[in-house]
Amino acid sequence: MLMCSAYAQQMTNFDMKMREYGLVNITDLDPTILVDLKYSSEDNFVGVDMYGSLNDAYFEVEFAKRVARAQQILRELHPNYRLLIYDASRPISVQRAMRRCVEGTEFESFVADGTKGGRHNFGVAVDLTIATADGTPLDMGAGFDDFTEAANVKGTPDTDELSTRTPEVYRRYALEQVERGIISHEAAKNRVLLIEVMYEAGLVPYRREWWHFEEIISMSSTREKYKLLDF
Repeated sequence: MLMCSAYAQQMTNFDMKMREYGLVNITDLDPTILVDLKYSSEDNFVGVDMYGSLNDAYFEVEFAKRVARAQQILRELHPNYRLLIYDASRPISVQRAMRRCVEGTEFESFVADGTKGGRHNFGVAVDLTIATADGTPLDMGAGFDDFTEAANVKGTPDTDELSTRTPEVYRRYALEQVERGIISHEAAKNRVLLIEVMYEAGLVPYRREWWHFEEIISMSSTREKYKLLDF
């Protein structure tokens, strides 16, 4: 943790760098979207503030439009609900620092080492949930950054084949989790709602994290199409 603490003292101005890289602040597109960046606090599995003064959620432009579209869809279905973003674009320097923080711990296998960069490091991934208008998150059956089976939304590996990542696939798995006593009926209903809203906007979840959404393209295609946040 000493290395993490030292990193926290030398963070750059991430807001400025995000804009220099052409990313968009999601609340500029829709101010009703709620943002609570978990890595801008110590309320995360690392237990360290990794972002410093960064409190806004930035994304690649077209990806940001998808997130804003999801908020519009959700609002049409449930006027009192809001998307609540926990993490957005993540500089590769933060990714590497996070990995150093967990090396040798039970969390090491869950954090990419930052050699090539993952979707967050290209501005095209979002971690989020649904909350009421006052910011109270709905029950999703497992918390953010839960690394247990309860956080899973699918039992088979993800692919970039659309038929393997439809709302029906995730709905069936949620019902299986209810039958096995892993999550409640209420949590399953809320997860399916989030998945359906995001799917209609063109985004799907990562199979082990109910909160993480991305485009249905391979990681190699992601690296070819988007710019690494190399700061």
